[in-house]
Amino acid sequence: METRVKILSRIDEVTPEQWNALAVHAAPMIEFEYLHALEKSGSISDNRGYRPSHLAVYDDSKIVAIAPLYQRDRASVEFGDGGLLEFLSELTGLPFGSGLVGSIPYTPVPGYDFLVGSATDGQTIFTSMLDKMDEISMERGLSTSRFYFVAPESPLNRILAEHGYLRLSSPHLLWFNRGYRSFDEFLLTFKSARRTKIKREWRSVRDSGIEFSMVEGTNAPPSFYHDLYLLYRRTWTKHMGPGIRPFLNESFFGLLGDNFGQRCAFSVSQLSGKRIAMALFYNKAQRLYGRYWGSFREVPFLHFATCYYYPISFAIENGIDMIDPGFGGEHKTLRGFDGANAYHYLKFYDENQRRIAYAVLDQMRSRLSSK
Repeated sequence: METRVKILSRIDEVTPEQWNALAVHAAPMIEFEYLHALEKSGSISDNRGYRPSHLAVYDDSKIVAIAPLYQRDRASVEFGDGGLLEFLSELTGLPFGSGLVGSIPYTPVPGYDFLVGSATDGQTIFTSMLDKMDEISMERGLSTSRFYFVAPESPLNRILAEHGYLRLSSPHLLWFNRGYRSFDEFLLTFKSARRTKIKREWRSVRDSGIEFSMVEGTNAPPSFYHDLYLLYRRTWTKHMGPGIRPFLNESFFGLLGDNFGQRCAFSVSQLSGKRIAMALFYNKAQRLYGRYWGSFREVPFLHFATCYYYPISFAIENGIDMIDPGFGGEHKTLRGFDGANAYHYLKFYDENQRRIAYAVLDQMRSRLSSK
């Protein structure tokens, strides 16, 4: 197969049909409409530290593979390396953050992958794209290549290790439907005290008159997406303060409604017919991915009910296989989410930077093992 590789400075240099034909089995957040919403809204841009540099592999005029990539001059909000590259840059003054990054921006959920057609030799294509990344990085004088939250079933996990990438891991949590017939049957997997506590929390919210529903994104009016943006801002300010600019803007949420509604689902909490809280999930292939939540009023346990208890009950009733609730949170472990690992990969092009990074990592591991 004679192939050529093109660097795309905008995702819309290809059509949604071309992109999504390769993303049939990929996570929903790596489909064209989601990444396009990030780009078109300006949530990712040069001044936000994300310059699209997607690789498209062509066989004659047909696209047979795509690597969603971004060139970065910093390493902030990448989550997966635990701030390692930022720390190294501050420690040494060297530009560890400059590099090509394979990730779903602002979305710390395992699901990143190269998109490769089923009729294509995946091993050859993966290798050629990684070689192209090395070539681009050397030409542009970049310090690193890195991948975050690689899909657990992706061949990238094996191939990256063979191409000189250092593997890091971080804890992640998932809920699995193990054939439960009801929410009460799911609760039987807990010890008595924990089961009683969850029942009490769930009952407390419902007894207050709050009702729950799951609304498909295509059935949701534009006001849902607007309110979700308001709730996102409200939650952001609560946890991050008013001085830090949110990752996402109102345009992003509007574009989700316009073009990505088929992948959206809203867990909605209502009191007396009025929405008081919502959580957004992305859905595909019997999996739900929890992303943003917020409430217009403070109600004890409403967060747990809207984001966990009702979605789990919905998943059991509708044959959903898995829920990824998003990044972090010990409170999720206490409510039936199982521990797993997310994997991330770093490659250093400068020998001096590689030596420093490995030395720092060895020291960190030594300290952890001595505790």
